[in-house]
Amino acid sequence: MIPYPRREWLHLLVSPRGSLSPGVMRRVVAFGVIAAALWLADKWNHRVSMSLGLYEIAGAVIALILAFRTNTSYNRFWEGRTLWGSIVNASRNITRIVGAHAAEGPDDAREFAARVVVFAHATRRSLRGEKDLPEIERLLPAEEFAALAAHPHPPLFAAQQISSRIAAYAKAGRLERNLVASAEAELNVLVNCLGGCERILKTPTPLGYVLLLRRGVALYLATLPLALIDALGVMTPVVTMMVAYPVLMIEGLGGELDDPFGHEPNDLPLTRICDTIERNLLGSSPQELVMASTGTYVD
Repeated sequence: MIPYPRREWLHLLVSPRGSLSPGVMRRVVAFGVIAAALWLADKWNHRVSMSLGLYEIAGAVIALILAFRTNTSYNRFWEGRTLWGSIVNASRNITRIVGAHAAEGPDDAREFAARVVVFAHATRRSLRGEKDLPEIERLLPAEEFAALAAHPHPPLFAAQQISSRIAAYAKAGRLERNLVASAEAELNVLVNCLGGCERILKTPTPLGYVLLLRRGVALYLATLPLALIDALGVMTPVVTMMVAYPVLMIEGLGGELDDPFGHEPNDLPLTRICDTIERNLLGSSPQELVMASTGTYVD
């Protein structure tokens, strides 16, 4: 996700950052070319125009479909953010409970906290389909890291390791039964949030809705110049592109937010969230040190 100054209205008005979803400008230009071709055809034969009223009705239908797409995609985005907010809170709680009541000194508490951080990083990498685990490799002993990397579901392996440590503390008499239940409840929150994120990832918007929207938008924008030629003449391609930009941008944003866990400009800042967890539990993370020294952030 691109950070931005929320109150600087003029700055956001002219800023190019975040202004285009991938491929939008190519599609805008393509519809401008179609409009130019139809305008040239009208110059040679004044029979290619159509009634503007038809497009007013069609525009209302397209607006309804776009509104549905926007609402659906943003709901997925916000649910994902809510789940990751719960991951942050549960990570803090389980580390606080175990560190205060079961850990034998700062080193023991840090080792447990490192496993919680590993869960967050493994969840992020899993949701993004990434196999490399550099953040985790520096946090775990070589043997444990190898076992996690070889596991078919690394976040679940990390959760199992956390649960095993809680059980060991309980058997050693270092954690009372009610605190064991509290710690396991927070671990359940972590695993449930993982499952919620996987549900969003693996259940995209039904294909029928996506096809209906894209085909409807393409047909509307490709034939819109026929309703504008008589009134606008040579300005028809320009106005068509002006209409195409917001329509295609909304459709493109819907495609981005359908999977809010990736690296696209408007996706959730999962790297930043994981760095927050690591900073809270272990201190500054390498990514944040890079950000502080360079003034830039890449999620």
